[in-house]
Amino acid sequence: MDIDAFDRALLSLVQVDNRLPNRVIAERVNLSETAVRRRLDRLRASGLISGDVALLDRDALGQTLILSIVFADDTPANHIGFRTRMLAQDCVTQCYSIAGEVDFIIHVHAASLRDFEAWAERHLLGDPGIRRYETSVVFTTHKFSTAIPIPASA
Repeated sequence: MDIDAFDRALLSLVQVDNRLPNRVIAERVNLSETAVRRRLDRLRASGLISGDVALLDRDALGQTLILSIVFADDTPANHIGFRTRMLAQDCVTQCYSIAGEVDFIIHVHAASLRDFEAWAERHLLGDPGIRRYETSVVFTTHKFSTAIPIPASA
């Protein structure tokens, strides 16, 4: 999708605060409210803006864990099966297929470490496709951003 300087400015603004009124956005990017609404609608319809969500305080709602997963056999079936199972798990908040010695990185959010342990026993320990997994417990989140830098020209 082709985006221009106005689209880039809109994307930068709504990533920081998607509740800004179109009037305020229009003033900041020097467009009419109608043009802002039309452009944002187009960006949403294209999928470039994939969602409008509220970000919650993760620390106040439980424990975040980051896991690296290594398969016993690096096969398409293992990748597809694991990915499908992780997508179905509400507690898996992020799931990345990556290159290198590790096959997947997943972020899991659990009410407690005990809840995570029970989940891991059910969904990871019993999976014959997984050779090993390592868990990192997040103590403090110093930076968490969903904003993606918008290049000056794309």
